[in-house]
Amino acid sequence: MVKKRTGYQADSVATPNDFRRRFTFALVIYAIIILALWFAYYQINQTAINRRDMENTLITADNLKEQVRDEFERMRTIAVTIAGSGYVQDFLKERDVHAFYAKADTIAEIIQRAAFPASSADSVITVNTSGDFYRFSGALSNSACEKLFETFQDAGSVYTVVELDGSMYFCHNSPVFDSSGPVPLRVGNVILLTGLNKARRLLDSGNAMNYMDAAIMLDDTVILSGNHSIERMTADELMESYYAVTSIEISGTPLTIVAAIPKEAVYPDDGIFLSMALMLLCLLISMILILYRYLSGYMMRPMADIMARVRGISSGMSDRLPKTGKSDFDALVYDINDMLDRTERYSAELLSEREKLFDAELSKQKMRMGLLTSQMDAHFVVNTLTGIKNLSDIGENGKAGQMAEGLAIMLRYRHTGKTLVNVFEELAALEKYISIMNIRYEGRFICENDVEEALAECLMPGFVLQPIVENAMLHGLRQETQNARLLIRGRIHEDKIYFDVNDNGAGIPPDKLKRIRDNLDNIEIGDFPEPGLRGVALENIQRRIRLQLGGQYGIQIDSVQGSGTTVAVTLPLIPDR
Repeated sequence: MVKKRTGYQADSVATPNDFRRRFTFALVIYAIIILALWFAYYQINQTAINRRDMENTLITADNLKEQVRDEFERMRTIAVTIAGSGYVQDFLKERDVHAFYAKADTIAEIIQRAAFPASSADSVITVNTSGDFYRFSGALSNSACEKLFETFQDAGSVYTVVELDGSMYFCHNSPVFDSSGPVPLRVGNVILLTGLNKARRLLDSGNAMNYMDAAIMLDDTVILSGNHSIERMTADELMESYYAVTSIEISGTPLTIVAAIPKEAVYPDDGIFLSMALMLLCLLISMILILYRYLSGYMMRPMADIMARVRGISSGMSDRLPKTGKSDFDALVYDINDMLDRTERYSAELLSEREKLFDAELSKQKMRMGLLTSQMDAHFVVNTLTGIKNLSDIGENGKAGQMAEGLAIMLRYRHTGKTLVNVFEELAALEKYISIMNIRYEGRFICENDVEEALAECLMPGFVLQPIVENAMLHGLRQETQNARLLIRGRIHEDKIYFDVNDNGAGIPPDKLKRIRDNLDNIEIGDFPEPGLRGVALENIQRRIRLQLGGQYGIQIDSVQGSGTTVAVTLPLIPDR
């Protein structure tokens, strides 16, 4: 017998591949058009313009730098030549006023021949070490010359820009040394100055681009430019005002050459670029409208209607979707209605099975915790009863009674029914256990606590520290007859609690330590504890912590043979409310 499927079956059902082909074709065409138009706009215009303008600014700035550097090099050569003349050295050493001025004519002729045929210097000044100056050219005031003396009195060969008598000058200073003695002795300076405005010819000759502004900056401020409006602008203001800016420092000077393209010079005035952008924009908008109309009429509206009806399906799944009239979407409607029918049948069965699975898993977890707890209890009780028997055998009935009383208190604490206990409850129980062990081993163990007071407001799983301390006493400190020390430290860091149990006992051999670490690292939360009572303490603590609190918590062990062992416990910070 053939079972009839429920739901709405389309008269002409298209395959999912038909729907995907139509949708993919429209989407690919749309994406290709958008990307092609954007790519053409960006690549043809922006990239080319940016590269061209940046290259032009770099070339212009480099040319200007070479022009200015050549001028400075000429000034340096002239100054060094003058400073190296024996006549100039003898002139600057002269202290007799009449002889000083008598020699000035000879020096003026030397300077005239050395400086002015090859340089555009406005002023040449010599100053001796006493501050006596002589102007061989230019019309600087006495106060300006005195300022030059103060500026370059102890300076070496240097380029700079100075302001004298209200005007700015490019300046080169060259010290003059008397080389006639065994040791060169400084006798004065030769200073060449060129007016800042005179240097505008360098900007004009080095800037071949009429639409570009060239400038010279000092201390991040424009001091000279062919465009007077940008003088005294800062570098940040230039970056805001111009489309492209390139700056190159002139080595050995405090000056920077700048070439900048104004924003209005980037795009042509004839409007070609603007027209092209508008045409591309109109074409883009037209294509978007056409594609939107197609996608909206054939795909978006039916799909939106289906989505709205799917969201409106009641929780009882009694509603079903109507046909849309589009073959692609009617196939989807049919599949959704069929899915709702099957889901309605399966939901009750799934809920029942899930409840059974949850109950079984919960029982399994409780069983694991119970086995771990009982195994730890049995391990502790067996060891303590053995100690009581040994004391009884040697006639120490009083100590055996004290151990029995301590055992009763420990078991009462252990079986209070609490999953988590206060940290200081755990420490109090631990002190009781330590007293039991000291009875058994005649006070051999010296135990110290270093636990933060803040832990009094925190919770932790019970009986975590006791098995660790027991391991330390029985395995690490048992052979120590003197100075068998145990230190228990507890602290809070961020959102975790950290305990360290440290002993100064025999330690653990490296191969055994590696096996213990591997066992602790490889313990799975879902594992059942190994049967038996030997070698279970640390592994069972690891299982309990991970099962109860999560795999990111647990214990780690570190040991140095002959020096002692440290067991570190990491727990979450759980407030005791």
